[in-house]
This record gives sequence, C-alpha cells and structure tokens, in this order.
Amino acid sequence: MTSIDRLSGLSPLSPTGLAGSNDARGAAIETLGEIGHRVLAWVDAASRGNGSGAQAWSQTAGNGSGFAPDMGELARRGDVYGLGDITRDLSARFGASPAQEGELRRALDDFTRQAVVQIAGLSGASGDQQIGGVRAALDSAAGADAPAGLDGVIARFETATADLSAQNRA
Repeated sequence: MTSIDRLSGLSPLSPTGLAGSNDARGAAIETLGEIGHRVLAWVDAASRGNGSGAQAWSQTAGNGSGFAPDMGELARRGDVYGLGDITRDLSARFGASPAQEGELRRALDDFTRQAVVQIAGLSGASGDQQIGGVRAALDSAAGADAPAGLDGVIARFETATADLSAQNRA
C-alpha cells in the first residue's frame, strides 16, 4: 500500500481556527491542517474540482477557518494562502525572535509549495487519493521527535515537508 492509498492513523483534528494550542505538536498539526484547507480551496478553484479532496481533508483535519481564495490577491501576486498572517499569529503565540519568525515563514512556504505539487498533481483523483500524501505528511509531523516551543513547530513542518518532497520525487 502506498502513502497515497493508506488512511491516516490520526483521529480528526479539532476545528482549525488557529486560535489554538500553545504546545508545539498541537500548534503544528493545527496549522498543517489549516494550510491543507487553503491549498485545497485554491486547487478546487483553479481546477473547478468537485470538492472531494476538501471533503476528505475535512474528515482528517476538521473544519477549516473558512478561508476562501481571493482572485484579487492572486492578481496582485500577493500572499494567496495567508501565510504571513499565520506566521505572525504563531510567532506572537510563542514569543518568537525575528530569526525564528523568518525560519517559520520559510518552513510554511516550503510545506505549502510541496502540498500544492502533491494535491494539484492529483486533482482529478478521488478525494482520498488526492489528500493521501498530505495525510501521510501530517502523520509524520505528528509523530516527529521535536523540541518544545516554536522550534518544535518549525521542526514538525520540516518533517512534513521532507515527507512530501520525497513523495513528489517518487
């Protein structure tokens, strides 16, 4: 069974309003889930998908924050996934130094890029197939041995990104 076909061993996450957790694992998983929602929203908007990937992801990650793609932001070549806001929220929640904030933003960007490649590449597949790789990356991040605090959030994102990157090269 490939990572695309397997189901996650994680139980669904709590709704991801990003109001959340101050522990590294909880904050990382919550944020990974929210970024998954945002990527799927854009993939569905761009491919006129049927939303089956988004439905399957909601079963894994809970409900998202209500994020909707903004075509105006895309036209301005802006922050279409709202990663700047997520970075600022997590940095404030964990009292990040400027260097940590920069590392976090890079980690969010890297993960999002790999998730887009994974999800968009499977946009015509069933919902479970479309999100299987990201679900496997979520499992990797959840089980990662990572420090506490924002460094732990960053480490979990790096673990998830490495997992997706390996899948995308295969």
